[in-house]
Amino acid sequence: MSQQIQEFGWWIKISTTNPMYIYYFGVFDSYYEAVRHKNGYIQDLSREGSLIIDIQINRCQPEQLTRVC
Repeated sequence: MSQQIQEFGWWIKISTTNPMYIYYFGVFDSYYEAVRHKNGYIQDLSREGSLIIDIQINRCQPEQLTRVC
């Protein structure tokens, strides 16, 4: 059980167009901690001109933090 907790955590996954990317932000200790930080990442991407099309909060371990769709 503890090995799984060390490998996985809570991540915010934001998909955008203009440019078409998937971003992962984290790692967070809990779902609620990720929710509290979500709006800051949304604001940053919006200021850069990205159009956000999907936001998810998942327990995972992303292979890449940013990738082209």
